[in-house]
Amino acid sequence: YLCDPSHLDDWSLGKWDFSGPSDQVGTTLVQTSRMMGFENKTTWTVVEVEPTRLLHLRSDPDPGDLFFRMEPEGDATHLTLETDYEMPGHIPGFLKSLMTKSYFVRQTRHMLADFKAMAEATVPVPA
Repeated sequence: YLCDPSHLDDWSLGKWDFSGPSDQVGTTLVQTSRMMGFENKTTWTVVEVEPTRLLHLRSDPDPGDLFFRMEPEGDATHLTLETDYEMPGHIPGFLKSLMTKSYFVRQTRHMLADFKAMAEATVPVPA
């Protein structure tokens, strides 16, 4: 579900364009989002994939790494998100300082709640 581009707009921030399958190393994903009235385009490249275990993306031009790590947990999957990201260069410095942590924590929690709801809605129910 995580690597299926047809679902990304359902749970992630912004709109996405893909150069190829998002579960293959080298594929680029261009994310277009808005932050405090500024439009931002970030190009993410798939740098590492282990099916059902890991999706690692690296961003450009604003440096960042994004890791989705998945581990079996009983009948479910435990998802851990790790990120190292810098705010876009065109955002004024005083705004970066004010919103960096609170903005990203809030947005990440919202995004992961949407992901969880969408992923659980697609899980087949045993008959």
